Amino acid sequence: MATKAAKLIAAEEAFTGVNAISDAALRGVARAKRAKTPAGNRASLQDFVNQQSAADLAQRLWAWAELDRDLMADLKGWAAQAQVTDDPKVLAKAITEMLRSNRDFLDWRESGVYAHRAEQVLPLLQPWLKKDPAQLRELCDHTLRRLFKVAEQADDSSGELGELMQSVVDLLLDALKAQPPEAGWLDRLFALQQADPWGVWSERTVIDAAGASVQAAFAKRAVHDWLAWQAQPRATQSYDPERQKLRSRYLGCVERNGDPMAMVEAMHNSAESANEFSQLVAYCEKHRKLREAMAYAQEAHKKFPKDWSTEADVLRCYERDGWDEEALAIRRRQLEARPDVEHYRAVLKSAQNAKRDLTAYRAELFAWAQAHELQARTSPSWIRHVRSAGERDVSTRIRWLLADKQLDEALDLAQAPHRCDAKLLREIARKLPARRNLEALPLLMRVFESAMPSASTPYTEVLDIVKEAAARMEPLPRAQWLAYLRAQYKAKRNFIKELPAP
Repeated sequence: MATKAAKLIAAEEAFTGVNAISDAALRGVARAKRAKTPAGNRASLQDFVNQQSAADLAQRLWAWAELDRDLMADLKGWAAQAQVTDDPKVLAKAITEMLRSNRDFLDWRESGVYAHRAEQVLPLLQPWLKKDPAQLRELCDHTLRRLFKVAEQADDSSGELGELMQSVVDLLLDALKAQPPEAGWLDRLFALQQADPWGVWSERTVIDAAGASVQAAFAKRAVHDWLAWQAQPRATQSYDPERQKLRSRYLGCVERNGDPMAMVEAMHNSAESANEFSQLVAYCEKHRKLREAMAYAQEAHKKFPKDWSTEADVLRCYERDGWDEEALAIRRRQLEARPDVEHYRAVLKSAQNAKRDLTAYRAELFAWAQAHELQARTSPSWIRHVRSAGERDVSTRIRWLLADKQLDEALDLAQAPHRCDAKLLREIARKLPARRNLEALPLLMRVFESAMPSASTPYTEVLDIVKEAAARMEPLPRAQWLAYLRAQYKAKRNFIKELPAP
């Protein structure tokens, strides 16, 4: 019996093992079968299609196309390509059909689909570069106009439609270089630009490729159009895109003559805005016309005294040419408008260049800042925040003291009842060594008290402050303070959970 039982147990174990192996093997086979199924289905479906007659396939394709606008557009494009001959008129009609959009508006996905279909015009255009560059120029013009119409109502976030238009522009440039047109082609160019909703090319690049006749006509037209525009009466001098275009053309032609002084004169005579004067000053500096740069910078600063760019220009000229007192006046005005560390350091450097006594001048700056604090303290917005008679916001002076590495002076000024930016209090505390923990701790406590009321989970900032303060405490005060925090803020569970150990 024992022997029989042993055999039964062994057989059962063997059967179980076989089953386990068989199950694993079967799962693997199933996975492989599932992976092969899509490929097998596609192959079978393709074999089925190949076995059908041309008439049946044509009937089925047409039925589908009548229900699908994109498929119908593909069929029309296919038909147009099939009709293409060496006759450019036939090709132009085919291009019109191939580039027709079947939607009022193309979203970004539809725009990509359209561009992918429309790029089939490129192989039809490219052979004409060798056959007839002048005809290619006309065909590119026609193609771009069709694309521009579609682009007016398309979202080209993917950039595919724009890339297609640029490819056609590149073919146009090649055609211009291969056979430069007559001067009259300039009108065609301007009309084509007018139809372009996106501005896909550089006008100067096209003119450079178009040859001498078009370039001469362009220069003549640029001067004529600009002078005609200037002669028109205007009610205001607000920004006008037409003026900007005509002025840019005019100045570009003047610059190409290679006479910097003629360019300076043209820029000055046509300058109206602060930005245009800044461009003039920069051009003078680029060509080492420093006397002219100074004169135009001063003129612009008088016309636009509140513009930062003209002020930066005249300041740069003053400091470069040694007008130190004039530069100091501007630096001081900038500091009083924005008394940060950057302007503080700049005005001190300017005072040094002007041979001022730096100690006395620095004291003058701090006196101004203190007076500014008193003036601010009397304003209605400040009065709402006053907590004691001697309180004032001394953040500006503390910022300057820290920039001058005057830590003890900053610490003294930061003491209550004075108010100060919490970041500055924390900076002072961090700069104090461990032996001055008793001086750093009150500052950190003030920082914590100002940050905690508005803190929310995950309490990262206030927990960092707590850790900094706790690290400066003796064991017993540390344990007592942490216990106080746990009791005081027990409702803020995430805060309590992350407090350091006593």
